[in-house]
Amino acid sequence: MKWEEMERDVIRCTKCGSCQAVCPIFKELQSESSVARGKVSLMKAVLKGNVEPTAEFIEKMALCLNCKACTVNCPSKTPVDHLVLQTREKLVGEHGLPLVKRLVLRMALKHRKLFDMGMNMGSVFQGLVLKEVKGKGVLPRLPMGLKQKRLLAPVASQSFKSRYPERVEVEKPRETVVFFTGCTINYMFPEIGVAVVEVLKKNNINVIIPGNQHCCGTPAYANGDVTTAIELARATVDALSIPGTDAVITACGSCGSAIRKEYQDLLKNQPGYPEKVEALAKKTVDFTEYLVKIGIKVSDLKPINRVVTYHESCHLTRGQGVKTEPRQVMTSIPGVTLKEMKEPGRCCGMAGSFSLSHYELARKINQHKIDDIISTGADTLITGCGSCIMHIRDGIYQNGLKIEVLHTAELLAEAYK
Repeated sequence: MKWEEMERDVIRCTKCGSCQAVCPIFKELQSESSVARGKVSLMKAVLKGNVEPTAEFIEKMALCLNCKACTVNCPSKTPVDHLVLQTREKLVGEHGLPLVKRLVLRMALKHRKLFDMGMNMGSVFQGLVLKEVKGKGVLPRLPMGLKQKRLLAPVASQSFKSRYPERVEVEKPRETVVFFTGCTINYMFPEIGVAVVEVLKKNNINVIIPGNQHCCGTPAYANGDVTTAIELARATVDALSIPGTDAVITACGSCGSAIRKEYQDLLKNQPGYPEKVEALAKKTVDFTEYLVKIGIKVSDLKPINRVVTYHESCHLTRGQGVKTEPRQVMTSIPGVTLKEMKEPGRCCGMAGSFSLSHYELARKINQHKIDDIISTGADTLITGCGSCIMHIRDGIYQNGLKIEVLHTAELLAEAYK
C-alpha cells in the first residue's frame, strides 16, 4: 500500500466535524487528533511529506475502534474506517509488528493446528495465571499486560467444534447451511455455537461445521498485518465454499463483516478468488437474518419471563446492515419484553485488542453502554457478538450488577427448550 493510493479518499474529507458527534474516542479524549477529521488531516500531512510517521503518529492511528460510526455519518462518505486500516498496513510494512503481536498473529493465529493446540493447553493451565470469579468469568492473577481487575472469559474446557460432527442432519431438512464458528465462539463461548446449531435443528436445517475452518483474519487485518489476513481469508473462503449448500451462517458481527465486505478488498488481487469471494458473500448471512428469511418456527417456542434490551454490535449493524432481524427474532418469543436503550448502536469499546492495550479508555466508553442498559430496567442484555458480550460482562461486573448478558441464539435456544 502506497500513501499516494490513499490520496483520493483522503481529500474527500471536508473537515465538517460531523464525526465528532459520533466518535466514542473523541467523546472521551476531546482531542482533535483522536477524531476521524483529525486522523485524516494527519494522513494528508504524511502524504504530502510534511509529517513523518513517528511513534506518536502510530499511536494516533491505534486510537480507533473501527466502529464505522464516522464513515456511516460522514456527509462526504469518506471511508475513514478503511483509511485507518490502510494506514496501519503501511505502518506495519515500514516498521514491522511489535514482538507480542508478531508472535500471536504470525506464529500462532496463522497456523490452525498450532493455534488449536495452544488454546487446548490454555484451557488446562489457565488456572495458573487466571483466577475464577464463579459464574462470571476470570481475573488475571498477575499484571502480564492485562489489568488485574478486568473480567475475562476463560478458554472453554471443550471447544465448540469438538462437540459436534462435521455434519449435523435432521429429518426432512428445509435447507443445508454451513456454520462459520470463528475463534471467539469456538474457544471461549462454545455455548453460543451450541445454541446456534440447536436452534437451526429445531427449524429443520442441516448444519455443516467444516473441521478445517479457522480464524476469519479480522485480528490480523485490524492490526495492519495484511499478509496474514490474506492467508486466513483465503483459507476461510476455501473452507466455506461447499457446493450444494444454501447459506453460510455467522453468529459474530466481525466474522460476518469480514466475509461479506472486507474479503472483497483483501483478495481482489488473488488469482481465482474475487469470483469465489463474491459468491460466498452472497450466501453469507447472520444467524438472525437467516431465521427471518426462512421463517422462524414459532410453534415450539415456550414463554420466557425476561425483560431484555439489545446492543447493536458495530460490525453487525453498521458493517452488515443487520438491525431489525435480531429484534424480530427476540420479540417472536412469548413472554419476552424488549426495552430499547437510548443509543443501542453506540460502541461498547471492545474492538478486539484495542481494549487490551487501552483498557481504561475502553472502560470509560463501556460505562456509557452500561448506564444506558441500566436505564432500561432490563434484566438481560442481548447482542450478536461474542467480543461485545465479554466486554459488557466486564462492565456489568465492575458496576456490581446482576444483569445477564446473552447472545441472541442463546435466548432462542432457551425458548425452544
